[in-house]
Order: sequence, then C-alpha cells, then structure tokens
Amino acid sequence: MTETLKKIIYLGPKGSYCEIAKNNFLKHLNMYSLEQEYFPTVKNIIKYTEKHPDTCGVIPIENSIEGVVRETMDNLLTVDDETLQITAETVIPVNHCLISKNSDINKIKKVISHPQALAQCQSYLQKTFGTNTEQIEKSSTSRAAQELTDLSDEYAAIANAANAKIYGLNVLAENINDEPDNKTRFVFISREKTQPTGFDKTSIAFATKNTAGALVKVLNVFDSMSINLLYIDSRPSKKNLGEYVFFLDFEGHIEEEKTKRVLDLIKLNTNYIKILGSYERKVIS
Repeated sequence: MTETLKKIIYLGPKGSYCEIAKNNFLKHLNMYSLEQEYFPTVKNIIKYTEKHPDTCGVIPIENSIEGVVRETMDNLLTVDDETLQITAETVIPVNHCLISKNSDINKIKKVISHPQALAQCQSYLQKTFGTNTEQIEKSSTSRAAQELTDLSDEYAAIANAANAKIYGLNVLAENINDEPDNKTRFVFISREKTQPTGFDKTSIAFATKNTAGALVKVLNVFDSMSINLLYIDSRPSKKNLGEYVFFLDFEGHIEEEKTKRVLDLIKLNTNYIKILGSYERKVIS
C-alpha cells in the first residue's frame, strides 16, 4: 500500500458480506491505518472513489449462483479515470439466514433483502411460505437487516447471522441458500499499481463491431495465442436494442507482452474496449 491511500469504503451497513471482504483486504494488504466508511450503494462507492484519489473501495462483482452483479458492471463502465481499476479480489462464502424481531416464523408476512439474496433462497421461501409472503427488494442484505429495527414484527430479512447479533434480532432459520456452495467475489478498486506475479488475470469490457462473426473473431484471438479465458458475460449497452457490452477475464497481466499483443489484436474487431484491471488471481482470506 502506498502512503497516498487514506480511506477505504465498502457496501454497508455493518455486518454486510462486503464488510467481511473489506476486512480480508485490510489484513492482506496491511491497511489497518485507513479510515473506514460504508456507503449505501455500489454506484456511490464507485463515484466517490473516482472523485477522491486517496480513497479505495470494495464492491461485489460476481456470485457463483446468480452471476454478474449488474450494478457493479454497469457503473464500472462509467468510470472515466483510467487509473482507477480492479487491483485485488477475494471470495466470501454466503450463508443466508432468515432473521426477524419475531420469534415465530409462522407470523412472517413480508421478507426483505437484496434481489440476489431473494433469488438465491427462492426454493426455501416457496417451501416455507408458499405465495403468502411478499418479497421486497433492498439495496443490500445488511440494509434489510438494519431496517427491521424500524418495521413491525411481521417482517423478516435474509441476511447473515452477524446482522442478527448487531441489531438484536432472532435467527429463525440458518443456511437457507438453495445452493449450499454459494460464494460471492468482491474486488478492491484503487489507483495502486500492480505488478505481474505469474498468476494474474486481466479484466476487460468491450463491444464488438456490428459485423457477422465479430465476437467469434475476438474469442479466436485468445485461442490462437493459447490464452485461457476465465469468465465471460454480457450486459445491454443501454444505447441501442440488441447491442451488448461483453465482460471478460483472462489469464495474464497488462504489463506482459503477450497480454499487450492480444489486446492489440482484439481491437481490430471491437469498437470499444476498457481495461478494468490486472491483478493477482489469489483468493484473499
């Protein structure tokens, strides 16, 4: 860590999975001296970090069940400062609980949580409540838990057990994920310079030219250079119907000649490309 960093921000409130990820980064990168603050949305974190060079951020980017975190991807595309990039990653196991003021699960009428958490627990919710319970989306699981303190006891939230302890709530059910092996990947965004370690990944976003086979030509470049693709997804460009931005992770670091060469080649079949970051493929825990 350089001395230019003064503050770290993350998706809150306290007790969030993002706070756990933040603590992992603090430990691994030896940044305990930084001021810490949580923000209500991913967009707020990215915009604040872009405007404040002395600030780094922690945000969710991918879930093993639900896939890409749309808010993160969409807002990373809006960053104009090319020096602000992903510089580290960590993966956090997700163990959802149903928590409430109420101690009687049969009296629950409404369940609140982040959209992905609700989606990850649909089988449990249907089996437990059928169609009798309203599901309400919130900006984060920890925000949902926090809001329970001001709501009636007919509400429950999907969050982690730490939230129940923080806000004095009851844990009505544990490990309610539909899939037991549920994990979320979080990334560290900063202006720190990373160096090749020999076990790195580069994350990019790109839009292909509107010609037949353009995406295939881009992917063939990686194949021809024997570069392993680690992840690919897409999001609507929000400009024209049917136009997409692709997100791709591949092995290699931006400072390596092979990576520079592949980026030069794929530019021939893209009309837009953005480097999101090069960083070590290491699960920080």
